[in-house]
Amino acid sequence: MSQIIKIALTGGPCAGKSSAMTFLKTELEQAGAEVLCLDETATKLMASGKTPENMGSYAFHSLLFKTQLEGEKRLGKLAEKSAAEKCVILCDRGLMDSRAYVTDDEFFRYANGHGWFENEILCEYDAVFHLVTAAKGAEKYYQTDNNSVRSEDLEAARRLDDRLISVWTGTPHLRVIDNSTDFDGKLKRLLIETLAVVGIPEPLEIERKFLIFYPDLKLLNSLPACRRIPLSQTYLKTPEEGRFRIRKRGEGEQAVFIKTVKKKISDIRRIETEERISEAEYNSYFSQKEYCQGTIAKDRYCIVWKNTYFELDVFPFWDKLALLEIELLDENQPFELPDFVTVLREVTFEKQFRNKTLAQTYKEFFEKLQ
Repeated sequence: MSQIIKIALTGGPCAGKSSAMTFLKTELEQAGAEVLCLDETATKLMASGKTPENMGSYAFHSLLFKTQLEGEKRLGKLAEKSAAEKCVILCDRGLMDSRAYVTDDEFFRYANGHGWFENEILCEYDAVFHLVTAAKGAEKYYQTDNNSVRSEDLEAARRLDDRLISVWTGTPHLRVIDNSTDFDGKLKRLLIETLAVVGIPEPLEIERKFLIFYPDLKLLNSLPACRRIPLSQTYLKTPEEGRFRIRKRGEGEQAVFIKTVKKKISDIRRIETEERISEAEYNSYFSQKEYCQGTIAKDRYCIVWKNTYFELDVFPFWDKLALLEIELLDENQPFELPDFVTVLREVTFEKQFRNKTLAQTYKEFFEKLQ
């Protein structure tokens, strides 16, 4: 059975998404993957005469969501029949994009009406790559005459770009591809990120972790690109499957359940594979108390700062400390930490700050909560 990887490309106007779709399809096919592409749904609707002006904003974006959903489901069924080892679904925009154009209430009304909650949508894609509009850093290349439905001026394009980053913040694997290089360099950086997600040659996870003072939660919640995600994860070792982790992401009816297997290569490099599981499967694993090695709960603040994606974890057993993580493509990749946190030290190589160790250290604390 083919491994299906679903990726959404998003970004403000004139970001290069159409060119990026063609480029990625060619490169991924040369690497041996089958690639299925979903072109931008909004452009298709507008080209057919359906626009926010003649339909009304809510009706148009509700139809857009429905049509996008149908397109993704269709490609999903085709991907299930693929004979390739890896089948990649590339979407020119994803289901969250329409939220940037309507009120939150309007988005939730039509998304929920189609049976989708926000957290489910954020977890629907294996990766979301935000290509920054040329209006930010490449202004001389910004144009509207190469797209009949693009009308935003530079300032409007910048605002829309910021809004799109904001609505997608919280998706598990968000990367921002900026204009710090020429366009060929932008595509190369996108390709490197894509190959890492697809797992060519391997699905590597390279993380750096920092111990920080407890953050100002009010400040975090005021950031335009920050989202709090409640997480609960349990570590198991069973005779049949060995070591793995199950995670509950979100709360109530919005919760999504994930099983993760990690193979350690070094203290900083791991091969990671994830799969969505049902709530029933999650509960079945969780009920196997004799195999559970610890459970940990935390609030994860997903943050985009200076085009870099950070995950800041706050734990119920600490009121003075927290952990900040960044995922990299290379062990020596340069990065800058946010200026609104106070870093005590890097703890990437300190076992006592790994989630599994914390789960075991505070096992009695969490058993009392259950």
